[in-house]
Amino acid sequence: MNPIQYDKKRFKIQAIPHPLVLHWVLNPGLIFNELILGQRIPKVMLIDKGSDKPLMERTYVPCPHCETLNDYRLWGKGNSFGHWFGFVCPICHQIIPCLWNIFSLAILAITFPLWYFPARFFRHRWIEKEKERLANVLERPLIQAKTVDYLFIGIVYFGGSMWLILEILPQIWKVLHGSEWDLPKMFAMLPIWLMAGFAWGLIMRSWMNRKR
Repeated sequence: MNPIQYDKKRFKIQAIPHPLVLHWVLNPGLIFNELILGQRIPKVMLIDKGSDKPLMERTYVPCPHCETLNDYRLWGKGNSFGHWFGFVCPICHQIIPCLWNIFSLAILAITFPLWYFPARFFRHRWIEKEKERLANVLERPLIQAKTVDYLFIGIVYFGGSMWLILEILPQIWKVLHGSEWDLPKMFAMLPIWLMAGFAWGLIMRSWMNRKR
């Protein structure tokens, strides 16, 4: 399903070069989210222009295989992680392509021999597990935008992951090469990254709950 086929009068297409999409692609702090937690976002999202619901509740993920418009909240709270291969469409069970952070891709390229064959072996089992998770999500009401704790997500996942990637891992690298721990600097940066995560959470809460 090509983006030019979407009804642009009804939907706003959110894809590259949208600022939030570029943030996901270019921010090195999201390596942990993608490679460890399996948190992904689709390459294309559609936002219903005619709805007055919060942004989260009027955002759809199109499946390029069966052309179903899936509610984005299917991959929200409770089903946000573990999507290493992408999103599985609940209708046709094909993979909906997701974005990759460029730094995650660099790590995957370097470690290719370590993950390629295990990934091929477990891919089918992962798809079956994803189908079960989607079935469980569909059995209960989808989350409402106002119930999502963006401040917690920002502080823990954004601030914490940025501290891990940009402060702790470089320190470990230096120690492995003969340097000593710079603990004062490392812990001095912790509150800074947590405050950055708090600010990110505020922005996301305002953005995802906005009506128009």
